[in-house]
Amino acid sequence: MKGGRLAPWLLAGVAAIAFFTNLGGTRLWDRDEPRNAGCAVEMLAADDWVTPRFNDEVRSHKPVLLYWLMMSAYSAFGVSEFSARFWSAALSVGVVLLTYDMGRRLLNPQAAFWGALALATSLMFTMAARIATPDALLIFTVTLTMWIFVWGVGDWSRSDSKYYPETWQKLALLYGAMGLAMLAKGPIGLVLPTAIIGMFLLIQRLPADESTGWRRWLAPLRPFAPLHFLKTCWFMRPGLALVASLAVALPWYLWVAFREFEWIRGFFLEHNVGRATAAMEGHQGPVIFYVVAVCIGFFPWSIFFLQSLLDFVAQIRQRAKQMPGLIFLACWCGVWITLFTIAKTKLPSYVTPCYPAIALLVGAALARVVSGETSVSRYWNLAGFSISIVVGLGFLIGVPLAMDQVIPGETILAIVGIAPLVGGLAAIYYFFGQSKPGAGLAVYGGASLAFVLLVFAFAAQRVDRHQMNQAVIAILEESDDELFAYNTLEPSWIFYSGRSIREINGDEATLQETIADSDSPLVVTTRGNYDRLSSETQRKLTVVESVPYFLRKEELILLAPQDSSLAKTALLRNSTSR
Repeated sequence: MKGGRLAPWLLAGVAAIAFFTNLGGTRLWDRDEPRNAGCAVEMLAADDWVTPRFNDEVRSHKPVLLYWLMMSAYSAFGVSEFSARFWSAALSVGVVLLTYDMGRRLLNPQAAFWGALALATSLMFTMAARIATPDALLIFTVTLTMWIFVWGVGDWSRSDSKYYPETWQKLALLYGAMGLAMLAKGPIGLVLPTAIIGMFLLIQRLPADESTGWRRWLAPLRPFAPLHFLKTCWFMRPGLALVASLAVALPWYLWVAFREFEWIRGFFLEHNVGRATAAMEGHQGPVIFYVVAVCIGFFPWSIFFLQSLLDFVAQIRQRAKQMPGLIFLACWCGVWITLFTIAKTKLPSYVTPCYPAIALLVGAALARVVSGETSVSRYWNLAGFSISIVVGLGFLIGVPLAMDQVIPGETILAIVGIAPLVGGLAAIYYFFGQSKPGAGLAVYGGASLAFVLLVFAFAAQRVDRHQMNQAVIAILEESDDELFAYNTLEPSWIFYSGRSIREINGDEATLQETIADSDSPLVVTTRGNYDRLSSETQRKLTVVESVPYFLRKEELILLAPQDSSLAKTALLRNSTSR
């Protein structure tokens, strides 16, 4: 099964269960999901397939490909949480299958199977597959690019291989896929895949090292020798790369520049240069940020990281037949994580496009464990499964304590810890009690699937029940008044009300000046903001609705002029209730 013809079908089934189960069960999570989903709604309503807009403003955060896909899903299924997330889930199933086929070509079918299974049931990748953001789309376009490269090389076991597609047609496909990645996320869709492939070629094209003495210490710098570097760059046919990638991406960029140049300025200067050179929105972290992020994000399978690293080093030292494939996967991980470590703005999702490579490196080590070929001590498996058990116990003990502080009444969420706890115990039994590592990994894979389902299909649904702002959103949706948000604004209010909301950031004078020009203002704010207003302003603006503010120890309130029909209705309702 693990290397047979049924393997892709099994992996597709596991991925579909992990990604589509209860996909539309929760409302869109603030803030990225409603921004992206709402942008597609506004573009579809305006029949505008060029300029991204949200809240009646140009949205320069991301290029257009995600919105095109969402618009197609809305046209097929209607506007809903499921349709907003549909393409993330569908493309992620595609990533799992591409990862399997890539692993089969680079390594062997067994490594491909375990790697694809780990990817499909890892925490951060499953989250990307279940939310309406560009992450899944970028992962897919990058993985597609790498698959085309691996496919274009042909036989990776040939000692005389040039490790590069030799026909212009294959190269055009390769760089055309990078053009799609540029439509998904921008310049990194071309720059980073090119850098990964380039780094791999710099290593593979090196002549034999004949240096002796102290010169051997300079060996790590050999790939960057100026002449070798320039020859490798030319070998990659940069002219064809630019023509093929820009043929896909450039028409839309020119079109949106002609229609709305503000988008070009905002996207390239603020959201590319700005995020690279400064930490935006408080998203920053130390040098080890992504090491920690990947260890958490790839759980439950990150328990095998140290074991996989040791096995990788052993394979490289032995110059194993799979060495070129392992080096390529290492370049994929290393280049991607290094460049985003250098960038100032840091988010865990920024490195998810290298998760397929991480998965295959883990899969290679696990396949050698199952076959008995590994030289790594079996006690690393015991250590890994022990970590899984500890994490499971941590959930069972820690979640009830945390929930009492954050979301009272949801101690049932602790059952999420049962999956890694039972999975770790069962795997130890099969590994050491029955000497059946394959069965142990299969059981652990099942527990990993149960874990991500408990987190995203069950726990997320329970948490979502505490988003109790429906009463406020219903008034926003039905009202004909002009809508404002004072010192607080969540994109979900805009998406679910179907109305644009003017944001007011500032002091009380700014609020008074802004709403003075409106005949019938309706203001959303918090109880804290309202209490800081003067008594005169409070007399003019009456609280007509109040609800708990999700995950904050604060009240969300709706204000209307004292003489408005909403204020009179609220006064009557309060009198009746008393």
